[in-house]
Amino acid sequence: MWSIIPVSAILLAQAQPAPAEKWCFERGQGGAQLCEGTETACKDLLKINTEIATGPCLQVEPLEQSGSTAPPASSEKRTPTKGKPGDH
Repeated sequence: MWSIIPVSAILLAQAQPAPAEKWCFERGQGGAQLCEGTETACKDLLKINTEIATGPCLQVEPLEQSGSTAPPASSEKRTPTKGKPGDH
């Protein structure tokens, strides 16, 4: 029985919640979207925004996250310029 506990702990630690479902419609402003958590809420939002909506509510696939939300660091380094401005 005691050997089951470590295995269970490992499996629970690896479990990740399912990504949240989103329902969105296009606003017609360069790909901008309005989104809600449910289809019903999206349709309700669409009804009150008919003048800007350019499409129906569609389910959007959540993006997979790699664990870090920070952008990758740039490998470019700035080097100080030699001399005074105007000296060539």
